[in-house]
Amino acid sequence: MTTITTAGTPGVNRFSRSQLLRTARLFATDPDLRELVDLAATERTWHRLDATDHLEIWVVGWPVGSSTGWHDHLQSEGAILTVAGELAEQTWSAGEAHDRYLWEGEGRSFGPRHVHNVTNLGDRPALSVHVYSPALRGMTRYALLDGRLRQTGIERAGAQW
Repeated sequence: MTTITTAGTPGVNRFSRSQLLRTARLFATDPDLRELVDLAATERTWHRLDATDHLEIWVVGWPVGSSTGWHDHLQSEGAILTVAGELAEQTWSAGEAHDRYLWEGEGRSFGPRHVHNVTNLGDRPALSVHVYSPALRGMTRYALLDGRLRQTGIERAGAQW
């Protein structure tokens, strides 16, 4: 028999993907979220709601047409939940992009090294909650060149956030 050992205590210093999505849903119920970001801005705005070494929670405001660009979150697992508006997520696997839409109230979780590009394709600003475990240490940036996704650099946490 194979035994799988996982370090940490679930919900304290180790979070499953389903726990991350439930946490995003919990924070999304806060009626004051809209006050924490500038939904009239011309670029994305964000505010960190809480952070420990093991868990980090953000609210993000998305103007129409704004996008993250292709990136991953290094070793952090995560969840995203659309609070208002609609977001499109492109993921990269098997050498091609795949589209998914996250309408108001919908969310998803993802594992480490999940490469994606999130965009507000709607006709009004969007609002979302993002949860990561462990806390973000940075992200890898990518560019789509000649039909292939190529790494362009690594940004460390704190550099632009």
